[in-house]
Amino acid sequence: MNCVICKQSETAAAIVTVTLERGPTTLVFKRVPAQVCENCGESYLDESTSRRLLEQAEAAVRPGVEVEIRTYAA
Repeated sequence: MNCVICKQSETAAAIVTVTLERGPTTLVFKRVPAQVCENCGESYLDESTSRRLLEQAEAAVRPGVEVEIRTYAA
């Protein structure tokens, strides 16, 4: 995939850390599979990874978590 941000390079499979925030809650997910631009470092998640990440985030927000660091569970 060609990077839509810098338009200079292709992306390659990599593992990234994703931070999500909603109101007072901050969630950090480690070891998330992504495509990352070799030039600018922009990362892209596929649809299934995004969906799973949001499901895990919703589960953490419900009980009122303020800050949490998790390893992504595929």
